[in-house]
This record gives sequence, structure tokens and C-alpha cells, in this order.
Amino acid sequence: MTNQAPPSASQRTRKRFALTGRSQSVDPRVEAARGDLADVRLADRVFAPHYAAAVQRSAVRRAPILAAHGGAPISEILPGETFDVLELSHGYAWGVGGVDGTVGFVAVDALGAPIAATHIVCAPGSEQPVGARLTGQQAAQVDAATVRPLDALPKDFVTVAESLVGIPAVAGGRSSTGIDGGGLVSLALSLTGLKVARFVDIQAHDLGHDVSDTAPVLRGDLLFTDGDVAIATDDAHAIRVGETGVESVAIGDLGSLVARRRLP
Repeated sequence: MTNQAPPSASQRTRKRFALTGRSQSVDPRVEAARGDLADVRLADRVFAPHYAAAVQRSAVRRAPILAAHGGAPISEILPGETFDVLELSHGYAWGVGGVDGTVGFVAVDALGAPIAATHIVCAPGSEQPVGARLTGQQAAQVDAATVRPLDALPKDFVTVAESLVGIPAVAGGRSSTGIDGGGLVSLALSLTGLKVARFVDIQAHDLGHDVSDTAPVLRGDLLFTDGDVAIATDDAHAIRVGETGVESVAIGDLGSLVARRRLP
């Protein structure tokens, strides 16, 4: 696999696949299907003229995931994270982020051979951003207080979010270098071992279960406003990404809630 070149537009799989029903609509932010090409893993749900089998790579540096060539960042890939490449074109790889599932374009020079990650950066203070995945050798070269083995992750995602207070606000970010609201939830939960989409509307629909407006707010409740999200730290306070960065605020200052979700 490490010596296999990712598929180009002219090297897409020619194998035939059959739908199990009508072609279904997909969310192109998290399901790799375009008008001309789709991930072969969607072949039983989506019709496309061509399908591609993913070739897994690992990020060698932090890089934005773009919705289109030259477009605005919609997420980012962090060092050591996997990226499933479906197409190479004009210096970009189109594919799927392995941690938050975002579909988009990543600069080819940000990707390298897959690594056997054994550790993850869980706290600020390392040269590597929070969320970066490291080999054992790499982990031995950073502050031991900032990394955890992947089989001994933190249990409380709220504590993780609290450790990120002061991180600057960056649209599309989901690391200690810069972050937005959806990225904060996705990053904090990923550090406890959960794979979570980074888009706020998907989180408001898919994460945990709905909580009644009249129920008491509990630590860990996800509080959704119009297009944004905060994480309750107790019944009166929450962590959110404000205009300048991650901050603790009174829940009453969030404005009207459109949804409240609670993880099991």
C-alpha cells in the first residue's frame, strides 16, 4: 500500500457495481460522491459514472481541507491523521478525512505514506497541534504531559474542551492552532475515541439524543444556537468559540437555543 500511487482520474476502477435500490441523495461534505466520481464504498447507494477505491495516506503536516480547488477551508487534517485519497488532480488530492469524515481537497504535498500512529497529542504545550497522531518514536520527542497512547485516551471530552480555552478562532479549524465551534466539538470528542463530523448541523441532528427544553442542563450537554454550538460545563456555564477564540461564558449569554443534545 505504501508504494501504491493514489488513483488518478484515468485510473478509476472499472469494476461494475449494482445499486440495492434507487440512487440516494448524499451530503457531499461527508459522503464522497460527485457528478463524475464516487467512493466505491457508496456504490450500493449512489449512482456515478465512475467509482474509485480509496488509497490511504497520512498527513505529514497540518493542512486545510477545501471544498473546492482554491476554495475556503471547511476542515483540516492534522499530522498523522489518515486521508483516503480517491483522486489526484492539479496538485490536490480529493478524498475523505479519516478522523472527522470531511470530504474535500488537500494539497498533495501535505500527504505521505501511512504511519503506524500509537499516540495522540491531547493537551496544548507541544510543538505538534492538539489532535496530531504520532508514532512511538515521535511521541518520545515531545512533552510527555501532552500526549496519550491511543489505547488510553481521556474519558471526559468536556475537560478536553476546557483545556483549549484561549485557542484562537479560525473558520474550518479543529486544532489547538485555531478552531471553530463545530471543530471544537469534533476535536474534543475525537480525543476520547469518537469519530464525529465537524459540521454543526450534522452534530445537532446525529449526536446523542435530544433533550427537552425543560430538563436541567448537565455537564457535557451540547447547546446549539443558530449555526453554532457550545459545550455545557455545568448548569450555568459553557465553552464556546467566540469571535476571538475559545472561551467560557454564561449559558444565558449564548442566546436562544435551537437544540440540545446529550451523549450517552
